[in-house]
Amino acid sequence: MKRILFISHHLNRAGTETFMMNVFRGIDHSNFQVDFLIYTNKETDYTREVEAAGCKVWRVPSRRESFFGWYSSLNRFFKEHAKEYAAVHYCGNGLTAIAPFLFAYKYGIPIRIAHSHNSLSDGLHNRFLHRLQRGIVQRITTHHFACSTMAAKWFFGNSPAVIIRNGINTEDFVFNPEHRNQMRSEMGIPANTTLIGHVGRFEKEKNHTFILDVFKDYLTLNPDSMLMLIGVGSLMKTIEDKVALLGISDKVMFMRERSDVNRLLQMMDLFLMPSHFEGQPFVLIEAQCSGLPCLISDVINRDIFLTDNIHIMSLSQSAAEWAGRISDILKDYIRKDESKAIECKGYSIASTIRYMEQVYEGKN
Repeated sequence: MKRILFISHHLNRAGTETFMMNVFRGIDHSNFQVDFLIYTNKETDYTREVEAAGCKVWRVPSRRESFFGWYSSLNRFFKEHAKEYAAVHYCGNGLTAIAPFLFAYKYGIPIRIAHSHNSLSDGLHNRFLHRLQRGIVQRITTHHFACSTMAAKWFFGNSPAVIIRNGINTEDFVFNPEHRNQMRSEMGIPANTTLIGHVGRFEKEKNHTFILDVFKDYLTLNPDSMLMLIGVGSLMKTIEDKVALLGISDKVMFMRERSDVNRLLQMMDLFLMPSHFEGQPFVLIEAQCSGLPCLISDVINRDIFLTDNIHIMSLSQSAAEWAGRISDILKDYIRKDESKAIECKGYSIASTIRYMEQVYEGKN
């Protein structure tokens, strides 16, 4: 049996972690054992799921807590365990910390995968480190993967990279009117209330402040509306405070971290994503699969435009203009199942896993 090591900062419910967990769940466990190396002691639903399956979750200190503790712990881990692994698969948003690649190379793990899941990093310091170290990573890794063409350009410059589609289990996201009505009834949302939704970490790049501005303006056009925000993050309290300041607390639902996003998408009428930057957001694939119209910023990679449900706007346009566009989109929209369209574009998790298995076996 071949052992594979995924590396990530944590195992929270977010897009990159969703990719890793989808591979973990769907891979042939008679041929592969998938373990994880993370930079935190925090337990999550995902870490418990991995350990319950009999796989390992290795932990080292966070680099922010102690750079030398993080670096020495990584060195010790790879020195002791590198020989156990056929492949190491790093999934991340930037190359500010490349020690895992250096140690995987030094201690002889044969397959070393760098996998880009974003098209930009926040902060000039992070961008500088990323570009400075990008060339080193390109020379000591064996495979270059990215979730989109923009993410590939960010991670690897002009070097070639394979685009790995963020596959989903399409059956989980098929639109079902009965499920929609049931969920709305359980949560006390009337059938005729317009529900605008967003799924994403409460961080700067997701642009939650603008989401609130757009929704506030949309309320003037359609007072019988609500906003559902799913996720957690460092800016959550700031957004909660702004909701109170705008006087719309009775209209905004903070759902925090959820394991039933597929069901919550059924309840929504429109998915709103005015991000400052993205790689290839998983949830946008899921929202399209569930038949939702999606209004997104024009910085998001067009690789992910899989259905006719995508509508784009510039962040230079006002919140009122975005609100007006929502009204126009919903005026005559008829929701339908889009799962077959997603599968035809190659975004089924089954095809993604088949390819990854070949890579881990050294056949690609």
